[in-house]
Amino acid sequence: MDVDQLDLNPRIVAAVKKAKLQSAREVLRLSGPDLQRLTGLSGIDARRVLQAASLGLRGSGVFTALQLYQQRARFPVQHQRLSLGCPVLDRLLRGGLPLDGITELAGCSSAGKTQLALQLCLAVQLPQQHGGLEAGAVYICTEDVFPDRRLQQLITHQPRLRAGVPGELLSKVRFGDQIFIEHAADVGHLLPSSAHRPHPDGRQGGHQNRPGCPG
Repeated sequence: MDVDQLDLNPRIVAAVKKAKLQSAREVLRLSGPDLQRLTGLSGIDARRVLQAASLGLRGSGVFTALQLYQQRARFPVQHQRLSLGCPVLDRLLRGGLPLDGITELAGCSSAGKTQLALQLCLAVQLPQQHGGLEAGAVYICTEDVFPDRRLQQLITHQPRLRAGVPGELLSKVRFGDQIFIEHAADVGHLLPSSAHRPHPDGRQGGHQNRPGCPG
């Protein structure tokens, strides 16, 4: 959605465009203070811009059955799901992880929690027709070292793991460039990280043990 389409005072729109921000998505990649510095707007106006951009991208969420049938509108987010990349798990979860909340994974050591979180970081980057969201991911790591080697192994084996996705398409996805990694040793670090870190494309992928679905 273009900035011109947002429900904002023309003065504010002009300031945003002067900062070379052309779309709502570009606006939402910035924090409030960053938006203030770029545009010269007040803190109140910057918050108005962020709110308007968020509402503009979310839309009304009201569609007729005919619109959905004719594919003229995206299915409401509360009914969308993110594929786990495994047909068995997707069937068990009726299509994948729902996008309108937080999904908690619990299990003993070596049960596969981290592996699944890494897989979700890759799955979210795929096109929607292949179960993804064409978005990035945030991985909040609570261990000493991020499991980069395991992630690289998963990226290397995507053509085999994603047999239903054309190889040409997979080769175009830069999986390693769209995962934001944040380390949080304790709750004191975790809460500020979750609240203030920008999410790629305005969406959240997952983190160890508590992967949050893009929303």
